[in-house]
Amino acid sequence: MNIKEDGDGYKVESGSRKGKWYSVDPKKPWCDCAAYKFRELKRKGVCKHIKAVREFVERTQQETIEEAGSGVLEYIDKEGGEVDAVELVERFGEDKVDSLIQAGEIIEKRGKIKILK
Repeated sequence: MNIKEDGDGYKVESGSRKGKWYSVDPKKPWCDCAAYKFRELKRKGVCKHIKAVREFVERTQQETIEEAGSGVLEYIDKEGGEVDAVELVERFGEDKVDSLIQAGEIIEKRGKIKILK
């Protein structure tokens, strides 16, 4: 399925009708396709578009974590398993360090960053 980010949600192209796009919010969940509105909403289920977006988001987040970890974890390990937080942010950038903290790969405590094992 063709998936595109659209503001706070996503657009998913229909598999059977090229050029027809559905609006999807995987968090609520919500899709404006007929299958969701008339079947899944009553059952509190999800349609194939919501499932596809959730898989897309999970895959994208995993790729982001792997990309952020590239070099950072090796550097921390090489430095004895603990580094100064400011030094790490200056070397690799705040976004990479924050994404690894949010993913539970590293932890910051009292200005030092360690790898969680």
